[in-house]
Amino acid sequence: MGSSLFVQGLILSKDNDMLVEDVEFQLPESSCLMLIGESGSGKTLTGLAIAGLLPRGVQMLKGKIVFNGTILEPKKMSTIRGQEIAYVFQNYASTFSPQLPLGKQLHETLAAHTTLRQKKQREVIAKALNEVGLSYEHVINRYAFQMSGGQLQRISIAAAIMLNPSIIIADEPTTALDPHQAKQILELLHRLKVKKKCSILLTTHDLSIARQYSDHIVVMHHGRIVEYGSRQDVLAFGTEEYTQKLIQAENVLDGAFQPLSHRRRFEDSDTLLHVKHLEKSYRSGAPLLEDVSFSIKKGECVGLIGASGSGKSTLARCLLRLESYDAGQITFHNQPIKKYLGSYGKHGNIQVVFQHPELALNSHMKIIDSLLEPLDIVKRSYAQKKRYRKKRYQHAEQLMAKVGLAPELLERFPNELSGGQKQRVCIARAISTEPEFLILDEPTASLDMIVQAQVIQLLRDLQKQIGYSSFVISHDLRSLNQLADRILRLEDGGIKEGLIVSY
Repeated sequence: MGSSLFVQGLILSKDNDMLVEDVEFQLPESSCLMLIGESGSGKTLTGLAIAGLLPRGVQMLKGKIVFNGTILEPKKMSTIRGQEIAYVFQNYASTFSPQLPLGKQLHETLAAHTTLRQKKQREVIAKALNEVGLSYEHVINRYAFQMSGGQLQRISIAAAIMLNPSIIIADEPTTALDPHQAKQILELLHRLKVKKKCSILLTTHDLSIARQYSDHIVVMHHGRIVEYGSRQDVLAFGTEEYTQKLIQAENVLDGAFQPLSHRRRFEDSDTLLHVKHLEKSYRSGAPLLEDVSFSIKKGECVGLIGASGSGKSTLARCLLRLESYDAGQITFHNQPIKKYLGSYGKHGNIQVVFQHPELALNSHMKIIDSLLEPLDIVKRSYAQKKRYRKKRYQHAEQLMAKVGLAPELLERFPNELSGGQKQRVCIARAISTEPEFLILDEPTASLDMIVQAQVIQLLRDLQKQIGYSSFVISHDLRSLNQLADRILRLEDGGIKEGLIVSY
């Protein structure tokens, strides 16, 4: 099943702007090549160009993509994509339709590419799901919104491997997975490479993944290749300035461990948020959260770590009353939290930064309107006054400055910003109402290592300046070690407290 791929002189543009320039590399049979670079470097567009999936408006001006000695052309891609070249999208949340059960979508994928009967389709799907640690029965009748981000990530990988492709292009395939599940997926891809001679083209921002699993590395910056070679040559002997910055950012994150004794103590502070005996079950009756209890002090940053599907994001939605819970109590300032979430007068005290910045921003609204929308709602009567409207742009500029973004971005739309820029906009929007309590769901997921370090430092600086309390959800222990004063672990439906050295 082995195949080789050559990318020669690839140039991609949009509206006369060069997005990718003179990209050339080879993906040999039964090898793993990793594209590394920051948000907006062109690594994702390069993978999309190979699969014939370029976004509307992006054109391939020059270059050739050669697969097994044949130049790939758009009219040939419908027969090659899926069976020969499979693509795993980074934005797994929008990979599946929210209106159809996941099982039906997986069966439709097989039906489109094979002549297998229903019973055989079920066997193939069940085997692929089992490879990524899920069961057919658990997935078949569920919808995408009923699954965690990590579970959707694994299902999208299962959809790619069930057709036994020759080449798998995986765009950040482990961003939503905890370390154990990420290793499981990477080991699976490695087995496919070795046993079935499948070639892997993987984009990542995590150098630790490249160190362990890549054969060759391409480092991209501003649409160009700045370093290309074997894993050893690039990581041990790379000379380019940008490559060195990536390695330095990795060292910052890896060296971020703070012993608990060196962190801030809050025993004498007042309790801001108190969760008592919270319980939440699936519709089937199976427990998800069992007797969850914890508290957060004023000015404290508490981290929450746990496996994909353990209920971390569900717990956050319960705190925000975006999802109901079966039993328990949540108080804020010793009052039921609904008093602070249900009225305009107090609505700005609690804010959230959601897991997916690309989904959290309205694609049809300019950044300035998305940025100030919470303030417009919370202070509705004030927002209608002329003096506010005159100062509106000035206030937006101040918020952008706080998160290190240029004011010129205010007039742009979300699709014109990189992933790191969108995440900063979401953080600026959350602090626009000067909240007392901020919930951050995977704030550094899918960001490259340089931007991760920048966002972590930004959050630390903002907490010092504003003094809010925060609840940070992550599967990345390195990030939590930088941010949190205290770390909780969600496991088997319950909370376990204490610093975790490894997870």
